[in-house]
Amino acid sequence: MKLFGKAEVMRKYKIVFFMVVVSLVAGRLSANQGGYFGDSTLYALSMQMYDSIRSSVFLELRQCGLQRAEAIRNAHFDYVFRVALLSYYEVRKEKEEYRQACDRLVRYYQEMDEDSLLYETWGRLPDCLLKWGDYVEAVLSLREMSAYAQRHNHPMGMAISHFYFAQCYLNNGQLDEAERHYRCAMGCFADLDVPGKVARCGFNLISILLVRNDWAGALALSDSLPCHIRSWEQKKGIAVNPVLRVQQAMYRLKIFINMKDAKAAAVQRDSMLYYNKVYADASQQEELQYTLARYERLVGNYSEADRILKMLVDYSLQQNNHSRIARYCRTLAEVKRLENLSAEAAEYFHLYALAADSSQMTDSNLRLERITKLFRLNELEQEKRVVQAEHKKACVLVVCIAVVSVMIFLICLLLMVHFYRLRRKNRELVERIRSQEEAEERAMEACTFVETVLPKGGEVSREKQLFRQIQMLLADEKVLSRPRLGRDELAALLNTNRTYVAEAISTCTQGKSVSLFVAEMRVKRARRLLDQHTEMSLEEIGMACGFQSQSTFTKYYRNYYDITPGEYRKLVGSK
Repeated sequence: MKLFGKAEVMRKYKIVFFMVVVSLVAGRLSANQGGYFGDSTLYALSMQMYDSIRSSVFLELRQCGLQRAEAIRNAHFDYVFRVALLSYYEVRKEKEEYRQACDRLVRYYQEMDEDSLLYETWGRLPDCLLKWGDYVEAVLSLREMSAYAQRHNHPMGMAISHFYFAQCYLNNGQLDEAERHYRCAMGCFADLDVPGKVARCGFNLISILLVRNDWAGALALSDSLPCHIRSWEQKKGIAVNPVLRVQQAMYRLKIFINMKDAKAAAVQRDSMLYYNKVYADASQQEELQYTLARYERLVGNYSEADRILKMLVDYSLQQNNHSRIARYCRTLAEVKRLENLSAEAAEYFHLYALAADSSQMTDSNLRLERITKLFRLNELEQEKRVVQAEHKKACVLVVCIAVVSVMIFLICLLLMVHFYRLRRKNRELVERIRSQEEAEERAMEACTFVETVLPKGGEVSREKQLFRQIQMLLADEKVLSRPRLGRDELAALLNTNRTYVAEAISTCTQGKSVSLFVAEMRVKRARRLLDQHTEMSLEEIGMACGFQSQSTFTKYYRNYYDITPGEYRKLVGSK
């Protein structure tokens, strides 16, 4: 335990000492450059971190840099130290750890709502997958990123999607599609003022134009890139970006080599080597050496070209990269031919042919496998979309059925409530009808009693006397059942004048006509029959009360009682 504690203390002292050295280096850089991305100390620390990416101190340097970047709120270096972990896993070829770290970082920038950093990070995944040969996984990752960018209307995300789709097509040898996506990405990045990405698109387009032997187009495109590189340097606060400047010089050197312009090529070679001394980007060294070999062949320095090409062949053999072996062997064979070494030239041409055949077969099989897998995935995706559409339709149908069922249930419930209330109302109406008629009968009996006990000299009008006689006459079922009972027949039965009959009824009923009064008497009679004679049909009751038709009976009954005779019978029967 003591030994462990001592070792831990010693390691901490080493870190502190290293930080002091970094600070001194940063101070010197600050004096020379006036700062880098806002903090020279962080710049020096980041350089040391990447230089030690294969050592155990890398993670501690990254943590120190991240803490300082967070403390002073330096967004650039906060991103640099966060994504450094991806480079760490990439170097160690730990694919699963790389994917998980990238997913975590993508979610982090999604939550932070940092579009540019989000897609810059997300784009690293397909880029790395392409390096590992996981072409289909890279395309699927890009599709997901592109869909997310379109869904959230993020121009930066769509621009980066175009860029990495172009990378995929270029990797698969589909130059037309690659060029189309690069040009789309280049235009988008120019609109978004992202000069570094514009330059990268330009370099890749130059490669495509060189394959097509379009020297003039490649040179014109190369002439347009320095302004974007300077713009990038100004935005980031750095004197020069050696990585972009090396690429610019290298691609122009390729153009002049193809154009066999040795003088212009020499200038670009010197520029390329100068910026490469400032910072030698590991990812560019193989292509840089091959370009140098081609330059040496152009100027007649065959021994140097031979040395570089043999070194590249040995490296490619170690990597088992047949396409690179074929490329270098062919160039080496041409150098040997120019040296008039026919036997060695023939040997390297033979090696070129073998490697080219192997590479072509491997690439063809690989492309066929990629296309087949993507085609199958597209079919599965289409089938999935069809299933999802059918499922959506089914869900909509189920929802519609549920809504209709609920509506039907509510309608039924409302109808039940309505019928219940209507039935209760009708029952109350029946009770009110009976109560009203009982009151009328009591009032009539009272009137009869008064008339009986009144002295002969009492004053009772002629109209009331006649009305009373009419009521007594209509109380006779035989009289009431006569269909055509009117004022003429009533007058004849009472031996009086028809005018007196009409006046008596109008006076005693507040203006009712004889026909209406008779109809009301018939209706009252019908109601009593409905109560007392359930065996009689409605038609029989109507005829018994003097109605000439069922419709007339129903009409007058409804007008008087606000209910039809049939409804009344049902209510009385149910009760």
